[in-house]
Amino acid sequence: MQQQQDKQFKTVKVKSNFHQFQLLPNRQIHRYKIELTSYSDINAQNAITTYREKLTQCLITFYCINFNIYSPTKIATQVLGGLNEGEEIQNVVTLKFIESIESGAKLQQILSRIVKQIISTQQGMVQIGKDKLFWPKKSHSFHEHKFEIWEGVQIVQKQFGVVIDCAYKILRQNTLLDDLLITKEVDRYEGMIVMTKYNQKFYKVDLIETGMSPKDLFITENGQETTFKEYYKLRYNIKLTDKQPLIKTMLKLKGKQEEKVIYLIPELCQLTGLNETVKNNFSVMREVAKITKPNAYDRIDLSEKFAKQMNSTVKKGSNANLLDTWGLKLNNVSMNVEAKTVRPGTLMMGNEEIDLSSSNLNLDQQTQKKMYQMPEKKLVWVLIHYYKEKGQEAKKLLLENMKQAISEYQFYGFYSQPIVKQLQEEREKTLMQLCDDVNKECEQKQQKIEFIIFLLPGQKRNSRLYRCAKYISLQKIGCPSQVVLEDTLSKNTRSIINKIMVQICAKLGGVPWAIDKLPKIFQQQHTMICAAECYDRLHQIKHLAFCSTFDKNMTKYHSQIQKGADYKGDNLKKCLITAMEIYKEKNMVFPQIIVIYRDGVSDGQIPVVLGDEFPQYDQAIKQINPQSKLVLVICNKRVAGKFYQAGHRPDNPASGTIVDSKEICEGQQPNFYLISQITRQGTSQPTLYKILHSDLPNIEDDIKVLTYKLCWLYYNFAGPIKIPAPVRYAHSLSEFIGTRYQRNDKDPFIPIEELVKKGVLFYI
Repeated sequence: MQQQQDKQFKTVKVKSNFHQFQLLPNRQIHRYKIELTSYSDINAQNAITTYREKLTQCLITFYCINFNIYSPTKIATQVLGGLNEGEEIQNVVTLKFIESIESGAKLQQILSRIVKQIISTQQGMVQIGKDKLFWPKKSHSFHEHKFEIWEGVQIVQKQFGVVIDCAYKILRQNTLLDDLLITKEVDRYEGMIVMTKYNQKFYKVDLIETGMSPKDLFITENGQETTFKEYYKLRYNIKLTDKQPLIKTMLKLKGKQEEKVIYLIPELCQLTGLNETVKNNFSVMREVAKITKPNAYDRIDLSEKFAKQMNSTVKKGSNANLLDTWGLKLNNVSMNVEAKTVRPGTLMMGNEEIDLSSSNLNLDQQTQKKMYQMPEKKLVWVLIHYYKEKGQEAKKLLLENMKQAISEYQFYGFYSQPIVKQLQEEREKTLMQLCDDVNKECEQKQQKIEFIIFLLPGQKRNSRLYRCAKYISLQKIGCPSQVVLEDTLSKNTRSIINKIMVQICAKLGGVPWAIDKLPKIFQQQHTMICAAECYDRLHQIKHLAFCSTFDKNMTKYHSQIQKGADYKGDNLKKCLITAMEIYKEKNMVFPQIIVIYRDGVSDGQIPVVLGDEFPQYDQAIKQINPQSKLVLVICNKRVAGKFYQAGHRPDNPASGTIVDSKEICEGQQPNFYLISQITRQGTSQPTLYKILHSDLPNIEDDIKVLTYKLCWLYYNFAGPIKIPAPVRYAHSLSEFIGTRYQRNDKDPFIPIEELVKKGVLFYI
């Protein structure tokens, strides 16, 4: 099996943004322990506090980590003194030399502490979070649109080195109060990040306290009672406006479970991030991208320049070089590592195949032909458009272009004429009544509506009737639907219609395209691919989405949504049981192999996945079909690591590049970076995958190939995406339901069982 997989890989060299630390010649780091006549952790901590000055005299510099003392200075074991425990007992404190270290986990702990110290020591930079630094003076101002962009760096310690990457922070020039006076909507700010103007610190908005104002009293750190208004006047000489609410934010205290509540002043807090107006302005976003999406050469240049800056960092309060004190040096030049590329294979259409390794690849055009599998029967479908002139013109454009597309795609199911209805008012009630009437008409003719196209007025993300249209199709009629906005048809009409046809195919249970040469182990045995995602937003109802394939090509999905559910309890167990039963219903057998992808998992969350989620899957399999083999893979898109084609002028690596070098990939579980997307602007963003559990031996290479192949099978984009299609579908489903679910709906914004059972991608 391994030999067959090797044929799919080609070895290449890539440049990274990983920089390694190295110990200088004849330098070591030494570990000591505090020993006491009567030892306890409390006594040890008291001893370190009591004798800190003496330790500094002996060791010059040191770190205390888990009661171990590390220092670049070597001394013999010596008695520091005693701790008084009553009048007669003298607890003798001894600093005992244990060992000298040059590698291993202990060195990683020391490097982590050194990196934190370097980050906190940089002059002229503002620290945000634990690993990002920004230069406020290196800002790009967009005065007309009232925002600015700060340039910065992200520094992440990895094994025996650091990853250095570009970072950017967008600050609006208006305050939260300015915005609040315009919108009057307090809920929309929850979860946003703001910066306090007086000390450039960043906080998350947990709540806007409308019942509070600057005239409210609070207790200061020195125990005095004062109003917020008096405090800011005395401390910062700032006069506050009385008529404004307060911002409530919860701060996590270091080393403690409880959180501290603090209140901020909207007038003194700048909003961060872009507003919707700017996001929808193409020309402004193009200028933003020029700054925030640097090419490979510029990223490497910043990475190596900042490595030099780290090497020259001096300790606070002295002229001593921090790294040199510890006998360390950071390599200014980033690492070159061995990588491999996966051959993408062939995209299979209805009548022909597309070579994905071709240099002339243009999938937007090449996929405009008969799709791999399409519904053949005539459909009963409805077209609803707005009655005004613009709506009439849009209807004409839509039908003319659809007729041409149907001929090219050989999409015979849409040869039937639609039932066309006019919407007389742009009101939800009117749309509901119109759809109810047309549904009754069809029922009288013993017809069942199988698809609806809503041609509506409004702008992208802001159509007044979008949610209502989807609610009708999900709950009232139980069929997939497509919302098309009138304005989108005014330019590139045919291109838009082609993309709509692909979506319609997927929404009706068809398969726009498939990919060949999936790993043999997953083709020779019945394999089901799954992904789960929880919609979890502040003050909104949670929803758990679970998508699972039920065909050999891994292109057809059963999509579940659980209201009010998350990853805990037995929610995932229920989802997997249902998925296995659906697979058997479609294939007459239970899946022999189940591969589950879980997105958005950082290293710190791995114990939660293994402790809360994996047991649910394990129980489901044991209950339904103990012979099924489980593979659990986590994905993390938020990684600082970057990789580039090595050469005189670095560029983005080819789609399908995998980095699994031990120099880069750390941890107990098999893991690898995959660059799946084709990037023509900016820098490719890799995704990190870790195989947390596998019942199958030697599966790593097969999972790498499978993961890459699945990135080509997302039917809302012609090309490979950043994550496997099942993961993206689970995300789309959770967002589709979660963002539109309203507590006061008579019937919930959730698909009826009839629609779910169709096994279609109704939410893309």
